[in-house]
Order: sequence, then structure tokens, then C-alpha cells
Amino acid sequence: MEGKNRADRIDRIFRLISEEKEKDVPCIFISYQRKDEDFASAVADYIKEHQIDVFFDLEDINPKKSSSPAKVTNSIKEGLNKSNFMLVIVSPTTYESPWVPFEIGYAYDHMGTKMKILKHRNLPESSLPDYLKTKDLLHGFQSLISFLAIVRSQYKLYESMIQKGHTVKTFSSFSNPLQKYLVNA
Repeated sequence: MEGKNRADRIDRIFRLISEEKEKDVPCIFISYQRKDEDFASAVADYIKEHQIDVFFDLEDINPKKSSSPAKVTNSIKEGLNKSNFMLVIVSPTTYESPWVPFEIGYAYDHMGTKMKILKHRNLPESSLPDYLKTKDLLHGFQSLISFLAIVRSQYKLYESMIQKGHTVKTFSSFSNPLQKYLVNA
């Protein structure tokens, strides 16, 4: 059993038809700049492979595919309201995004300690804006693994999956499949 992308239209339909309950599986909203789509997609895939849902929108929140700023804004709000955590992907190009600051601002108080900042390996920590420095910074791959393990434990995913007869995929710190984007720290 893999995690789902709750922003994916097919996964939305599947959840409506099936008995699967979203509240049983935590969801992480992935905030990113469009130029970092490969990085964000790799992170989202890694999270889903480890049986945690994501809200990773490639359609509704894409201003190039949507002519309505209201539709983009509503999609962001809906995704954040349905998510339990927020992971902000920050790279040297993030500052070009008009939407990432909106997502952060909307979720800043609501998410509290459940908002994490994942820094690209090529971005110096000193270049982060001060408001991001007030949130937990994940310095690299090991930090991401630790965060995901905490997410799983808070929702008792191990116990739930074992009870349902599913195999639990463990985190491995021996290889970093995201090394193109994240240091091993």
C-alpha cells in the first residue's frame, strides 16, 4: 500500500468510491515553486512510497493551467485545510513564486509546528527569510526521514497497517534517493 496524492483527480474519485478513510492516513501539503517541480515531485514520490499521503497539486494550483486566481486560491486553501502537515520546498528559485508566500501565510498559524521547511542542498541557510527561520528547518535527507517517522508515529500508521495485514515500508538511511536535491544530514 502506497500513500496517495490527494490532489490527483483519480485518487479523489478512488477515495469517494472506496471505504478508505482519509483521517486514518496523515497528509502532507507540498508547497513549492513551479521551477522546482522535479525536486518537489521526487520528495512527494518518496513520501508516498513510505505510505503517507501528500497534497501535491500539478493542475488546479498551476496558474498557467488555470485562468482564475480565485480557483488557484481556493485549491490552495482546500489542500491546506485537508492536510495535517505542510512541507515547504525552498530552493534558490523559490523567491520567484507569488504563491509559496501565500501558502505559507495562510498556513503559518494553522499548521504551527506541523509546518516544516525542506532546504535544497544549494541554498545557504543564511539566505532564508526570517519568517522561515521561525519554523523547523529540515537540513537534508536524514532530517526528512526523522520528520516522516514522527508523522507515522503520531498517526500510529505502523500499528494500523499491521492490523490490516499491510507490509510496512521502513526508512533507510543507507542510501539517499534524493541526493540530487538534499544533503545526507
